[in-house]
Amino acid sequence: MGRKNRTPKATVATLEVNKPSKADLSFTLSRKVVLYGILAITFLAFSNTLFNGFAYDDTTQILQNPLIRSFTNLPDALTKEVWFWRADPQKDPNKQVEPTTPYYRPVFTVYLMIGWHLFGDQPFGWHLLNILMHLIGVYFAFLILEKITNDLRVTGIATLLFAVHPLRSESVAWISGSTDLFLALFLLPSFYLYIRYRENRQIKYLNGSLGLFLLAAFAKEPAVAMPVFIAAYEMFIINQEKSFKEKLKPIALYSILFALLMVGYFEMRYKALGFVLSDENFRIYPIEWVLLTIPLAITKYLGLLFFPMNLSIFHQTIMVKSVLSYRFYVPVLLLLALAFGLWQLRHSIAARFAILWFFIHLLPVLNLSAFDENFLIQERYVYIPSLGFSLLIAMLLVNIPIEQWLAVGNRRKAQAAMVGLIALLFTGKTFAQNLAWKNDLTLWEHSVAVASDQPMASFILGHQYIKYNQWQKVIDNLERYVELKPSNPVVLSNLAAAHLQMYEANRDRAHVVRAIALCEQGLKLDDRLASLWDTLGHAYSYDTDLKNYTRARLYFNQALQIEPDLPIALFHMGATFYKEGAFDDALRLLERARNLQPDFIDIYKFLGYTYALRGDLQKGIDTLNYYMQKAPTAPEIPLIKQDLEKYDKLLQEQQAAGLDPSAKPVGAIAVPDKK
Repeated sequence: MGRKNRTPKATVATLEVNKPSKADLSFTLSRKVVLYGILAITFLAFSNTLFNGFAYDDTTQILQNPLIRSFTNLPDALTKEVWFWRADPQKDPNKQVEPTTPYYRPVFTVYLMIGWHLFGDQPFGWHLLNILMHLIGVYFAFLILEKITNDLRVTGIATLLFAVHPLRSESVAWISGSTDLFLALFLLPSFYLYIRYRENRQIKYLNGSLGLFLLAAFAKEPAVAMPVFIAAYEMFIINQEKSFKEKLKPIALYSILFALLMVGYFEMRYKALGFVLSDENFRIYPIEWVLLTIPLAITKYLGLLFFPMNLSIFHQTIMVKSVLSYRFYVPVLLLLALAFGLWQLRHSIAARFAILWFFIHLLPVLNLSAFDENFLIQERYVYIPSLGFSLLIAMLLVNIPIEQWLAVGNRRKAQAAMVGLIALLFTGKTFAQNLAWKNDLTLWEHSVAVASDQPMASFILGHQYIKYNQWQKVIDNLERYVELKPSNPVVLSNLAAAHLQMYEANRDRAHVVRAIALCEQGLKLDDRLASLWDTLGHAYSYDTDLKNYTRARLYFNQALQIEPDLPIALFHMGATFYKEGAFDDALRLLERARNLQPDFIDIYKFLGYTYALRGDLQKGIDTLNYYMQKAPTAPEIPLIKQDLEKYDKLLQEQQAAGLDPSAKPVGAIAVPDKK
């Protein structure tokens, strides 16, 4: 059979929606209603993020980032990684390990600069921009799907699912999640312009496509998949009437054009980071583990897309280390079954597009060597790939006999009912998920609530509660972490310190006993952790039947041998000397601790009493007053006020009698047994 008579397996009559005539004006109105309706629903789904604050990395990337305060830092923004500014400029750079994250995103850094000068530390504007960027991404998703499917129903359903899927919340509700929004903001219109160029060959569309693609690459790394997708698009989507040989030229030409831009991007990335994909010096997984874990990662992403429940910043994924593990062969079997089902759709151009878009754009986030096991799977990573997933689901909803399951009339009505139900569920779930991103505390509380089996969630929440002095909640969360992961000496140290705080609040001896046990457990793991020695010594300094000042000082000395300028150990040692009546030694250590950390308020309480009991009443009175000013709600304030009255009276008596004001007062007044 000659080529002219050959029937192609799959063709596209037109990739552009036919323009309606005046007689068919209802079609135009319907399209507008669908598009504007989707945008309105999308805005509604994320409208409550406008009242959120800063959360997670927002604190460091926006509120604590000195780089974004001035546009004079633009050269650094363009030539260094996102987190480089964390290196301490006050320290010798030769003695620091420079940040080596794989994140070279100058577009995002410049955006932070502009955003800071527009909005500063007011989150409303930042959140509004996130919503607007997502709306633009949704708009171009609609245009792309419209070109590919030439079907308003499929396009509308797919775009709506893409727009309000609950996995979008991590990208839209979180300010620093805007890197995915930028990726969509540039990558989707880039591909749309490429479609337009292949339709009419106007060079302006190709130039625009290439320019936007380059911006996408500098916004977030997954853009690097675009040259691969362009080749797949040329091979499997368009020009299906042409032979394989005829397709090779456009495949080579256009994919190479995009790839050449990637060469320039990778060169700048290498100069900024010192590596291209991930730092070999910090790679912690053998390549075979990565390959064995990839099927599990893909199935977990698919699971989140199909069933967006228990959404969290944490989806801990332990690396798969053996082909005999069910965590390897079960995902492989599932993916083989999925591949068999998708193969049945091979004659559909739209299905081909959806499958290729999803899996090709998922490839960059399968570079698992770049991530810790706590962060291998992230909901935001499927922002771009999920466009293909949404298209497949839309095609399924349009073609399955829904009317047989829903007694609502014909298929159109049944489809509308099903789509409406899914959209309502997704929008409601997204609206609720946005609330988890209100601030740091709500984010971590939500993470623990839905992922109590994830150690990192309890780890971070426990340390968040330290900021609020909610010691019982600190204990609850860190004890849960230790139960899941008992080999972290830093957590053991912090948990022990929290138990001592609770002892100070309720005088339950069990907290001291638990603190000692935790410190001993931690020291077996790392006997060079100064905080463990300090906390252990502090436990023996309390007025319980375990009190042993000699042992306490021994442990404080161990801490100070490891870290000679550790303020907390100097303070605790000084407080112990005070309790023993060795006021000169106490004063020496307490003043040193204060000089190292002048904002450590508890030091001033012991210093005030030490000054007074050594004879300097005026200095003692002034220091205790300063303590009360800085800690007006401290529980021992009433007792300190009583002591100050005694000191004031004694000072007046000395002055009236003409005595030396440095004379030591008669009788020592005990400091409340508190840090």
